[in-house]
Amino acid sequence: MEGSSFFMSHNKAPLLCHLDFWHFHPEFEIVYVPHGKGRRFVGHKISRYEDGDLILLGPNIPHNAFNFGFESTGYEEYVIQFKSSQIEEMADSFPEFSRIAKLLAAARTGISVNGEARHRIGELIKKMFELPSSFQRLIQLFIVLREMSLLSGDYEDLEASKFLSINSVHAKRIGRVYELIQQEYQNNISTRQIAGELAMTESSFCRFFKSATGKSFKQALTEVRIQKASALLTHSEFSVASIASLCGFNNISLFNRFFKETTQMTPNGYRRSIRVKMETVNSAK
Repeated sequence: MEGSSFFMSHNKAPLLCHLDFWHFHPEFEIVYVPHGKGRRFVGHKISRYEDGDLILLGPNIPHNAFNFGFESTGYEEYVIQFKSSQIEEMADSFPEFSRIAKLLAAARTGISVNGEARHRIGELIKKMFELPSSFQRLIQLFIVLREMSLLSGDYEDLEASKFLSINSVHAKRIGRVYELIQQEYQNNISTRQIAGELAMTESSFCRFFKSATGKSFKQALTEVRIQKASALLTHSEFSVASIASLCGFNNISLFNRFFKETTQMTPNGYRRSIRVKMETVNSAK
């Protein structure tokens, strides 16, 4: 946003400004989903939210677009991104910002606000989008962060791992790896292929990726495949075997094992739970 030190976006289905994709960025991010149920894909974890979601993510935490795991109708989100260095500099000069600095330190692994506090703070976020000037919106952002910093136990640590060794060159390379995973997850992808795309040797690529992300390339590929499978189980009538194949798993037993390890549910159990929730929502209308 021109003339602003931070980014704001209000997105509403069906006119979402982004696709479902796995990504990361150096800014902190606040996301408020006013209503609905779903699953969030953040770091190495898939977790649930009910009755709307309010999260604060630290820098370089890989995550999927939040509409990806939405299980209700009428998706809407408010997104704010800002740089931690700006807040930290303020805290150095103004002790009034010290609580906010502590909040950002706690949010390095991601936090999810619980209970009614998420909607109370969500209303402050919505008000921010109604203000006419960037100066007023900045002051409102400080108010939002201040209110979040005053929460005592009303939030959950998402325990999300961030990319561990990020500089501009590494960020570009890791981004390219995830682009290739998104394009080719249905196929057999080897570390040799990816290394060739990055003009690296296979052994150098494996060391680099593990150092930067804290996980192997195979783990990262499996995580994306499980996310895609979760979406198909939610929104399609394909059989579990077909979904496994569509998401790059040639072995149904292996798919079942990886899916349960990631979601703590079997694919069939996951699908049943989603349908029960959707029926409950529809019957309540």
